[in-house]
Amino acid sequence: MKRFLIIFLTTTLIVTSVAGCTAQNAPNLNDARRAVCEPLRALRAAAANLQAIDANTSVEQLRALRESTGKLVEAARRANTVLQTQAITDMVTAYDNFSQTVDSLNTQQSVGEATAVLRTSATQVLAALDQAYTSAQCAQ
Repeated sequence: MKRFLIIFLTTTLIVTSVAGCTAQNAPNLNDARRAVCEPLRALRAAAANLQAIDANTSVEQLRALRESTGKLVEAARRANTVLQTQAITDMVTAYDNFSQTVDSLNTQQSVGEATAVLRTSATQVLAALDQAYTSAQCAQ
């Protein structure tokens, strides 16, 4: 009787565990795409401010912009672990390069002479972001 009870409990445990792993509970491609596209949409709106960088932009303004967009980039990076889209990886890399450029600036000054470098970097981020948005099929 003990043996029957042990087998019954073991079988019940296994069936219960497997029931939680059904196909309807597993994330699908649409869920992954949604998880990537939502931050990409928000990031496109927030990143539009990158186009406004000029010589009078303060480093503090750039850092604030980076902080507001950084969370969205991180969300896209995490979601991309499922999709594994190269365009999203490229966008994250372009953003990281922009971020490093911002970090290299003296906090007590405006952008000044670094404007051209920052604009080039910002343009790369925006182009990579558009490519990631298209590649992830977010427009559908």
